[in-house]
Amino acid sequence: MTMPTPHELAVLVALSMEPLGLKRAALLWRLEGSGVAREAGERALVALAGRGLVTEQVGVLLPTPEGHAVLREVHAALERSQDVSPSTAGMEECPSVPWLTQVQTVWVEALSLNYAVTPHVLKKLLPAPLEPELHRGTAWVQVLMSSLREMRPQGLTGLVGFNFYQVSYRAAVRYRNAEGRWRRGGYFVRSETNDPLMRRIGNTLIEFKFHEFGEADMVMAREDERLTFAVDPGAASPGGRLVGVLDTRPLPGAPLGSVWPSLESLHEPLVECYDAFGVADGYVYVLTIDRGPWNASFVRPVELYCEYMQDGALKGHSRLDSVLHLRDCPYRWRPLRRERIPGSG
Repeated sequence: MTMPTPHELAVLVALSMEPLGLKRAALLWRLEGSGVAREAGERALVALAGRGLVTEQVGVLLPTPEGHAVLREVHAALERSQDVSPSTAGMEECPSVPWLTQVQTVWVEALSLNYAVTPHVLKKLLPAPLEPELHRGTAWVQVLMSSLREMRPQGLTGLVGFNFYQVSYRAAVRYRNAEGRWRRGGYFVRSETNDPLMRRIGNTLIEFKFHEFGEADMVMAREDERLTFAVDPGAASPGGRLVGVLDTRPLPGAPLGSVWPSLESLHEPLVECYDAFGVADGYVYVLTIDRGPWNASFVRPVELYCEYMQDGALKGHSRLDSVLHLRDCPYRWRPLRRERIPGSG
């Protein structure tokens, strides 16, 4: 298909918005109002009519079925160009429950503790073919604690949704797929939730077969600008205590000692991460989250203790670089996908 020029596309869009069509004068007037000169609009209209994409019936201009098909293809091409996680040739969908892809929720309040980590130490915690993705010369693990509200299938009232807390230790990783291309995302080296039902659901569904949820007592409480948070998994899941207090007033820039010169500089490496990876049965599983902006800002920790990073698996090999506070971030899951690990059969 020959893609329409910008002026031709403007004509098709203007006509498609009017089910009964437009007279030529009205169409050209609308195009002029959108910045398309009259002469350019005339030329685009002639070209479209010559290709059978626009027709005139009793003095009224209309897109033909072929014209509508071109518009749909342009729309699909735009979606593909903006897809943060495009499928590859060998990737297949494998959702366990269809309605999962229609679940919606909101992180009403969340925090991201950004740790710089020694790459070879983090690599020992990752299943092949995943490897640490390096930014600013180091590997990264984000401790993400969030207050999720009204998780429910789309179309249902929030009154039937689940409210719960969750904490995940997300490593920035990548792998090379069968096409030889790198795919970047996150791998959860540890996760807990305070809701026993959500834990059972998460550990039952294939979407989380690679993402074992633990259970912990959790709380997030706000007093003016201070946010207090605590996670206590107890003896059943040792090494995951997390306690702290944040001053949530936004800092004017990155904190002293951070390797990131600005919030914008860490946005693509650490924030724009939409894929969660799992490895099982000779496949890499890819769970993509469509979400809104994080609405994040750098903030100052008043007190902070993270057992996993300071006294656990990454003791002596992690350094707190910065802390982000975020609010009101909606998200939903896409259907789970997977692709074969090269050489696994």
